[in-house]
Amino acid sequence: MAHKSVFLPHPELEGERLHIFGDEHHHLTVARAAAGEIVEVLDGQGAVWTTEVVGINRKETVVRVVEKRHVARVGPEIILVMSLIKTFAFELALEKAVEVGVTRFIPLIAHRSNATSSRRSDRWTRIAIEAAKQSKRYYLPVIEEPVEFEHVLNVPAATKIVFAERGGGPLKSAIAGSPALCLIGPEGGWTDAELEGARNKGFQLVGLGDTILRSETAAIVGAALLRYEL
Repeated sequence: MAHKSVFLPHPELEGERLHIFGDEHHHLTVARAAAGEIVEVLDGQGAVWTTEVVGINRKETVVRVVEKRHVARVGPEIILVMSLIKTFAFELALEKAVEVGVTRFIPLIAHRSNATSSRRSDRWTRIAIEAAKQSKRYYLPVIEEPVEFEHVLNVPAATKIVFAERGGGPLKSAIAGSPALCLIGPEGGWTDAELEGARNKGFQLVGLGDTILRSETAAIVGAALLRYEL
């Protein structure tokens, strides 16, 4: 059984002990953490403290550090550009993309985006943290602010892919290494101008089968296939 995890970006040790407050303390309380239980403390940058719970009260959880280690970053760099769509669907795509192993997440204001570009960075970060804890990803992905379509065309990457509902070729032949940049369109699909603009910037159009996938489904499937191939 996997150990419970908490996220502390800047753990402050008092001797061998850490005091866990706020959301992470609440998480342990809801999960019924008990004295003597092993809990992993993560900072999102590869540092991991293996700790033992020594006390829980209404305000905090106190743990004793048993071991500290650093986990090396492994796997390819995958940059997922996700068009803004309905809030629930967008956040589902973000959550599952983190679990799959996306390392950078860029919200996109596409021509047919039917959602606003209002900032939700705090909530997006919390979703990413919870997904990283659940899937034991020791590095948090970078989550950027929403950008216009023209901006992402200039993001440097070895592999540049637009997952498209029409005119897309196979994935394998479009891969040229890491970093890999992949674009997911809005619910209304890409415009002809967007597809042409991407081609002119060296992007390859890739299809995901004969059926039309919802944007959030395409993001999850596309990111997973891309990580597998890399």
